[in-house]
Amino acid sequence: MALVAVLWITAALSLMLTGMTGSVRQEVRAATSARQFVEGRAQGEAAINIVLQQMAAQPASITQQAVVAVPYRGINVQVQVLPMGGLIDVKSASPELLQALFVIAGGLAPGPATAAAQAVVQWRTRPGSTGQPLGLEAPEDLMLVPGFPYDVYARIAPLIAAGQSSGGTVNPLSAPSAVLLVLARGNAAVAARIAAARDARQVGIDLTQLEASFIGGSTSRAYRLTANVPLPDGAGMSFSQSITFQASAQSELPWRILQNSGAISVTPGTTDRS
Repeated sequence: MALVAVLWITAALSLMLTGMTGSVRQEVRAATSARQFVEGRAQGEAAINIVLQQMAAQPASITQQAVVAVPYRGINVQVQVLPMGGLIDVKSASPELLQALFVIAGGLAPGPATAAAQAVVQWRTRPGSTGQPLGLEAPEDLMLVPGFPYDVYARIAPLIAAGQSSGGTVNPLSAPSAVLLVLARGNAAVAARIAAARDARQVGIDLTQLEASFIGGSTSRAYRLTANVPLPDGAGMSFSQSITFQASAQSELPWRILQNSGAISVTPGTTDRS
């Protein structure tokens, strides 16, 4: 009986040790991920600031979507720069443009998309205490519109701005491919042709197959920059920052931060493995 008791105690201790070892490993992975997250964000912010300094020195250097490789402390951070004039401004876009956005990029059926577009227009034009329309101050303010579906917002979030683009129309020469698809009313061949010609720096691009009421030629000094940072374990993280070069007189920098994205994505790496 004593031998049996010893064997049971040994087995129990082994199980406890195994459980403690697994718990410690999980804590180590969590701590490693947290440290890499903080370091990765700092590296991404530094890379964005380097690109902004270059843009401030050469104001006309980026007029359409571009990717800038920034070597920083032994890693290569890819910074995507997107002029916000190429995004759809939910603060001033027409109901027709909003409806096309909700159908083509948001995945809504035409009927619900029309209703959602009308709801957004009614919400942004409601008067405030001064009698002036309250508008939409940030893209995520769409979620304040009664009944607006979150899944639609999640799909269109990379394609929209609020008050920092070209006043209701979109500059197709600055627009990402997904926005071009909306401007082409879902015609993928047209959107691809224009994107290819633009990326090849062709002049005199034929835009006649885009919806004329959706497009304009104005430019914006506001940009959305997204830093994609490789992490040591093979994972990667990215986050966005929206800025404008219309800085206030009190600012020590030639740009002003409009928004730091709360949506930080992390691609899997070895720290996610069990």
